[in-house]
Amino acid sequence: MKTKERFPRLQWSLLWALMGCVLLAAVPLGANRPVSWSLLSLAVVIIFSLQLLIDCAQRTPKQTKGLWLPATLYLGAVAWGAVQLVPGMPASFIHPVWTALGDVPGRISADPGQGHLIVMRYLCYAMIFWVALRASISTARAEMMLKSIALASTLFAIYGLYALATGHNPILGEGEHSRVVTSTFVNRNSYATFAAFGILANIAAYLHVINDTPANDNHWQSLVRDLLERFFGGAWIYALGALLCMGALSLTQSRAGGIAALIGLVVFVATWKGKGQRWNPWLLMAVGAVVGFVILTSATSMTSRILATEAENGRFLIYPEVVNAIVDRPLLGHGMGAFHDVFRQYVPAEAAIGEWVRAHNSYLENIFEFGIPAAAAFYLALLLIVIRIYRATVTRNRNRAFPCFALAAIATAATHSLFDFSLQMPAIAALFAVILALGWTHSFSTRSARISKTAQEPSSPASVNAIAEPVPE
Repeated sequence: MKTKERFPRLQWSLLWALMGCVLLAAVPLGANRPVSWSLLSLAVVIIFSLQLLIDCAQRTPKQTKGLWLPATLYLGAVAWGAVQLVPGMPASFIHPVWTALGDVPGRISADPGQGHLIVMRYLCYAMIFWVALRASISTARAEMMLKSIALASTLFAIYGLYALATGHNPILGEGEHSRVVTSTFVNRNSYATFAAFGILANIAAYLHVINDTPANDNHWQSLVRDLLERFFGGAWIYALGALLCMGALSLTQSRAGGIAALIGLVVFVATWKGKGQRWNPWLLMAVGAVVGFVILTSATSMTSRILATEAENGRFLIYPEVVNAIVDRPLLGHGMGAFHDVFRQYVPAEAAIGEWVRAHNSYLENIFEFGIPAAAAFYLALLLIVIRIYRATVTRNRNRAFPCFALAAIATAATHSLFDFSLQMPAIAALFAVILALGWTHSFSTRSARISKTAQEPSSPASVNAIAEPVPE
């Protein structure tokens, strides 16, 4: 028998509060200001504390038992970030920038002020992941999470398109972005990742609704009737949302964002097909319509951006210098959040026309700041989660929308992180934590749990038959 949840209403309330905080965090410039992410962290700490109280009164679900290794690696990397901030370290550990300050106690980190903020944010993302994981164990709540992401991203796309059409963005309060869509974010590349998540969420929600109820029979007339009933019964809003998000993404003119979104779509289509299953014609038609819409609406702007490579040369000029900086402190790192100040001394003359606040490659920047060992632990933790979610796309038959959506979002974020820093935007990182939790939770088959539970019961003809008969996903 399935374990009954003791506090379902409270768990629903915590989930609504969490999703509200995560999605609304994108409104004030993607939470890219200290006051914004500090308020987000404060709210998440309160929600997380209440979640722990609920957890203490309930049994530990199987979805949390395989999490110990990724959690240990992730928290170990964050703990190293905290160690970087401790004063009075051995002289061989202290960053060279402290030698110019005389008797001031040195640290491993070159910028402990920023380091405290980064550690706080990483802990915040871990708490978001945990609350989202516990909440999404319920399929109904998981559906709410997916649909909330889809609908919210549609609203952000509508706002971005409105700002582009009117030439006025009330939230940004600037006119310089009027030629491209940035919605509420500080730059188009960050919003491109958010919009790509919205495209995938809307497609996943659409397919989840369309496939929610099996057809009465296999006759084509019944199939068409059922499809139309589900489409006009609510699925249409997600189809429209996918088109709006895709249109907004194309009008950001973000090359890396467009390529990352396309890779995410390819991953979603490939994983949704499933092992040994036929291609879903409705999915292919939906994706084809979305891609065709993008081509028609953005052929000129996006193509001109792709062909214009001069602006990208600076990024490729600094990548070798970032590697050189990593080689200077490969084990200890320069400190979380220290890239901006430390990298100034490494900037080549050819790229010195601008201020390099970010490395425009999240992988290199994290290695630069964490050091190789801590960065390896950090990325190994994420890789273990990705592997688990990928296996679910191969083995799961029920609720496939959740792991397929999560894996596609991972592919999108991983690709865009090669050329930009979208996941370093607090609102996007918080949403990504929710998506990872959603995929992880539904990577566990309910069939294995039912079989093992039945196998533990006393032997009887009925129980033997229950074990022998295959249990559908």
